[in-house]
Amino acid sequence: MSDIRLERKVVWLAALIQLANVLDFMIILPLGPDLTRAINIPSSDMGLVGGIYALTAGISGILFAPYLDHFDRKKAILIFLLGLVVSTFLCAFAWDRDSMMAARALAGTFGGPVTALTLAMIVDMVPVERRGRAIALVTSAFTVSSVFGVPLALRLSLIANWQMPFYVVSGFGFLIAIGIFLLLPAMTGHIDHDDEKKKIPLLPLLKRGDVLISYILMSLMSFAQFMLFAGSIIYFVFNLGYPREDLDILYTMGGCLSFIVMMLTGQIVDRLGARLLSFIVTVIYVFVLADGYLHQPYMSVPFIFCAFMMCAAIMSVITSSIASEVPGEKERAAYMSLQSTVRHFAAYFGGLISSIILVTNLDGSLNNIHMLAYVTISCIMVVPFLIMLLRRMLTLRDAKA
Repeated sequence: MSDIRLERKVVWLAALIQLANVLDFMIILPLGPDLTRAINIPSSDMGLVGGIYALTAGISGILFAPYLDHFDRKKAILIFLLGLVVSTFLCAFAWDRDSMMAARALAGTFGGPVTALTLAMIVDMVPVERRGRAIALVTSAFTVSSVFGVPLALRLSLIANWQMPFYVVSGFGFLIAIGIFLLLPAMTGHIDHDDEKKKIPLLPLLKRGDVLISYILMSLMSFAQFMLFAGSIIYFVFNLGYPREDLDILYTMGGCLSFIVMMLTGQIVDRLGARLLSFIVTVIYVFVLADGYLHQPYMSVPFIFCAFMMCAAIMSVITSSIASEVPGEKERAAYMSLQSTVRHFAAYFGGLISSIILVTNLDGSLNNIHMLAYVTISCIMVVPFLIMLLRRMLTLRDAKA
């Protein structure tokens, strides 16, 4: 098989792996109104229920990060993906907030390393001049799940029950695992067989300035976006009166538009770089958040949601692309696993802050979401400057090499 054909196969398989993982992570928040009614999870606690996945994913990332670069990527992905499938299946048997959190915590334990291994596989196989488009495709799992997966889950919950989406997502993950077993070749080229060490030391990574800045950049985005998004669906339905039965349409619109802009962003980043684009998107992002959450919006709920998702998608491609240039060949999975860890920890704290600040009224509506919006806006405004700093550090590093 030619290198380019193998590269394309790996990219598409990585995209499917990430789709299964992202679906598992995303599904809990859109189902919030249904879980509030069915098993009495307070709407203000949905950020905590969603965030516990991120917490255990982060802990798992720390525990496994030193070892991932010493194993065949294919075997490692299969093990963690199958664990994720079983954990998601167990979510359907939850009966209250605590049992759901336990199942989500188990899912996060397996889901964290899957993200790191998938991104490491892309960096292994795709040269830097095409990596922006490859990462855009893989990270588009978020928007693809919004177009197809989440709307389908919401519709299944309406037609059948709230458990059905978990059955379907776990079944989808199992089919992906079969595809990986049959189609993905062994990936051991990153392994140094002459190295007798059993793990990649993490402390030297964390002492490097470019690594620290990249982790701050990624964690800031995760914290800000998850904190606000954790309560957004509840806010749209119970505060702004958006119909629950139309949520699948909302996700489909937002996902389609986000997928388009992500593909365009990948090409723009490959050709022109990320700095100017990040400043432009930040201005639009702040405007949307200010109108959507700081007062009774002038814009419609579909416009707010779609613009939110498109800005988040563009910033995801920009930050992931520049961060992919940081690690060396023998430390990619360790770097990606730690990156996944800090992002998941940031998302967990975002969910935790959300659950602390938000207050649930008797009718299910939320108070104080404007406070979350102020914090999110502040974080987003810092991102372009971090991107500029990281680009400067990478340029200086490459010049010395």
